[in-house]
Amino acid sequence: MSAIHPKELENAGSELVTVAQDHFKADPNVLAIFIGGSLAAGTADEFSDIDLRVVVNSEHHKRFVESREEIPKQWPGFLFNEWVPRAQHCVSHFRPFLKIDIFYYSASAFLPSPWYRLPIKILHDPRGVVADVIRRSDGLQFTVTETDIDFSISKSLAAAHETYRRVRRGDLFYAQTLLDELRLHVMHADDWLFDRTPQTTVHSKFHQRASENIRAALIASYCLYDADAILAALRSLVSIYGEQVIRLHEKFPLSRPLENDISALKVIC
Repeated sequence: MSAIHPKELENAGSELVTVAQDHFKADPNVLAIFIGGSLAAGTADEFSDIDLRVVVNSEHHKRFVESREEIPKQWPGFLFNEWVPRAQHCVSHFRPFLKIDIFYYSASAFLPSPWYRLPIKILHDPRGVVADVIRRSDGLQFTVTETDIDFSISKSLAAAHETYRRVRRGDLFYAQTLLDELRLHVMHADDWLFDRTPQTTVHSKFHQRASENIRAALIASYCLYDADAILAALRSLVSIYGEQVIRLHEKFPLSRPLENDISALKVIC
C-alpha cells in the first residue's frame, strides 16, 4: 500500500461528511444529523472513523435501516460495506482510506442517555431534537451493572480455558485469537476498577490510560507462534487477571461465587 498523505485523508474525510450531510438533509424524514466519537471530541487523527448519527421520523425508520447498505453506495469513492444482520447501522469504506459508521435512530427511541453527555458535533438539527436530548441527558451517569461484570468474567474464563485446550490440541492460530479476547477483558476490568467511564475513555487510548502493571503485562503477552510461548503468555495473563477478579468481587456486589472464579483460573495456572 502506498503512503497516504495525512492532509489528503483529512480533506477526503471532510468531503465525505459533506456528501453524507447533503444526502440526508435532502430527505424531509431526516430530523437531525450529528457526529460523535473522536471527531466530536477533538481527539481524531487522519485514520479515525467518522461516527455519523442520523435521527429519522419513526414511521420511516425501517426504510432507512433496510437501505443502510445501499445509501453509501451512491456516494463518490465507495469501496465496500461491513455490517451485522438485523443491526441499525452500517460501516462503509471509501477511497482513499476512509471509514464511516452510520447509525439510524428512530425519533421515538431517541431518548436521554449518559451517552449523549459525550462530545457531540451537531450538523443538522432544525427542530432542536438533538439539542433537547443533550440538555435532558445532563446529570445522567454511566453505571457498571452486575450483568456487565458477570458476562465479562465468564467470557474471560472461557477464553482462558479454550486457549489452553487449543494449544494442547495443536490449534495455535485459534489459541492466539483467544488470547486477544482475554486481553480485552483484562482491559475492561482495569477500566472498571479505576472508575473509567466512556466520558473519560473517549479522550484517551487504552495504552495511555491503563494501569502501569496492566499495560506491561499486556505488552509482554504478545508472543511468537509457539505452544510453550502461548502457554507462558496465558499463565501470565491469568495471574494478573486473577488479581483483578478478586478486586472486582470486592468493589462490586457480585452474586457469582469468588471461589468458583479462582478455581477456574487455577486450573490452568
